[in-house]
This record gives sequence, structure tokens and C-alpha cells, in this order.
Amino acid sequence: MTPPAPHRPVPLPPLPPLGAAGDALRAARTCDSPTASRAPGPVTLRQLSAVLGHACGPGPFEARPGTPPGLARAHAPRPLLTAGGDAPVPRGTYAYDPVAHALVPGAGPLPDSGAGLVLHLPGDDSGERAARVALVAAACGLCTRQSGAAPGSLLLHAGPTAPLRPASAGAGLDAVLADLPAGPPVHLRTAPAVTRQELGRVLAAAGVRTPYRVTVRDVAGLEAGLYAPVADDLACLRTGDTASLAYVLTRSGPAAVAALADAPVTVHLLGELPLRAAEALRLRVAAQEAGLTAWCDDRPAPAAAALLRVAPGGDAVACHVTLGHAAPEPRLRVPVLVPGALS
Repeated sequence: MTPPAPHRPVPLPPLPPLGAAGDALRAARTCDSPTASRAPGPVTLRQLSAVLGHACGPGPFEARPGTPPGLARAHAPRPLLTAGGDAPVPRGTYAYDPVAHALVPGAGPLPDSGAGLVLHLPGDDSGERAARVALVAAACGLCTRQSGAAPGSLLLHAGPTAPLRPASAGAGLDAVLADLPAGPPVHLRTAPAVTRQELGRVLAAAGVRTPYRVTVRDVAGLEAGLYAPVADDLACLRTGDTASLAYVLTRSGPAAVAALADAPVTVHLLGELPLRAAEALRLRVAAQEAGLTAWCDDRPAPAAAALLRVAPGGDAVACHVTLGHAAPEPRLRVPVLVPGALS
């Protein structure tokens, strides 16, 4: 007989440090592979704790002018959880409390998860929060897949990935996620130049799938212009300067325009953003691992499709991800102690 849901908050185990970002990217690509097993497996309480804490919790606080602190935006609604019979917590509905790092029962009416464990991310229109959950879940030996019609509802289950090796304090995937720029870098036109080999390694590490476009301004081994993927290479669609395109590719303001214009290379993902958000995040993480700076502009202008030679009636442009070398942005990192972390 399944025990009734508790009336008191369910404390979660302390957060373990996540392993290397490169291992997490490989695990995420395995989860996305068409040949990967889709049979859901059980999730442990420690894995659930890591996914919620690292992907949805406050994370390392960062003091930056004009930006909210923490990995999770301060105004984002609390993640909700539906637990079935095979979940590591009693069957029921919960809200995640990131400050107490605990599950609060009685979150309200949610779709039945059956025997599984479904994480609901209210207000995740861009898919950014779900993308972070998917990458952190892969780092914990779990896979995710969309549950129902809402892009912010994810089924968590054990998959073909193996739990990552633990990282030392202050290193690993959690540190890389904390270091991703929240806004456009001040500039990207700095030496050394990005090479064609670097670009290929970043695209492969992120598992970026077609369709997409690449605008090249300053990449060693590639002529400036617009490119599309063909097999395992890039085919040139149009040669010439791409900086002027920045003024009509984005509608996020002068800072975003400057970042696109100055970036040595920009990857333009096509399709719907919630479906490409995981790849956009992995692309930024892979670039960070390769020593590059990456930033995502997820509000392209309507004219972007035509300028990127997307056929009429084809996919829309989901986002632009700029890549390049840039000076690190100054910031103040203040660690946050989760209750029970030192016990």
C-alpha cells in the first residue's frame, strides 16, 4: 500500500558537487540519441536533490549590476513536482522550496504522473529552465523527456547515462553554469582568433542538430559569410561581411546588436525555442569549456529568417548564440549554504 503524502516538508539530502561539464554534455547527447532506451527507471532521492538544487535552486549568488542574483531568477515561480508510485518520495504533489531545500506537500491539482516523477516549471516559456534541468539531470545519471503538451513539464527517469564523477568544491558543471554570461558581453573582438577546428568541436560537443545557420565574421579557416550544415561540414551560402546583419537580426537592444556584430561567429538555431533551448544551453556550456565566451539572444527579429536564407514556410529562428574570446566579466561570487550541507 502506498503511504499517504506527508503533511510536513520533506527535507532533501545535501547537494553533491556536479562532475565535469564535458562529461555532462556527453551524457546529455546520449539521452538525446534516437537509439537511447526510453524505458523509465527509478530516480533516487539524492539524484532528485541534485537536480532541484543545482537546476532550480538559488545556486551560487552573483552580484552583477542590474541582474537578479542566483542561477534561478528571483521572480520565477516555484518548481512543482508530481510523484507517482515509483518516486523516491510519497505519492502526491509538491512545491520545491529552494531556501529550505525541501519539498512542500500539497502544491495543488497537477496531472497524475502515474508511476513516475514529473517536474513542472511554471512560466518557462523560453525553455531555459527546462534546458538547465535536462543538463543537470544528465550530470546526475538521469534523462528527461517532455511530459504532456506543456514544454515546462519534464519526466525525470534513470536512463542510459552513468552518474558523473564528483567534482571538487568550486569546480565542475555547477561552476560553469554559474559563469555563463547573463547578458551580452561587452565585446568579443579580442585575440586569439576562433579557429574552424574550435567551432567544429564546440558544435559536436553540444550535439547541435540541423537545421541551423552560422554567420562567420572572423574565423581562421573560414571565409566571412553565411553557412549551413551539410553532412559533417559547413557549406557557404553567401560570402561577405556579416556585421551589418546584426542590426536586423535582433530586437533586444543596442548591447545585443553590438554583441552579434562583434562576435567572430554566431550560431542561429532554427525552430521553436522551447525545443531548441537545451541545445542552446549546451552550446554555451561547450563554448565555456573550450575557453570561449558564449551568450544567447532568444528574441530574434521577425526578419531574421529571410536574412539567414531560411526558405519561406520553413522553420523560424529560435535564437542566436554568439561565440568568441572575450575578457571575463567582473563579478562577486558569494556561496550559499543549503541547510544540512555541512552535516
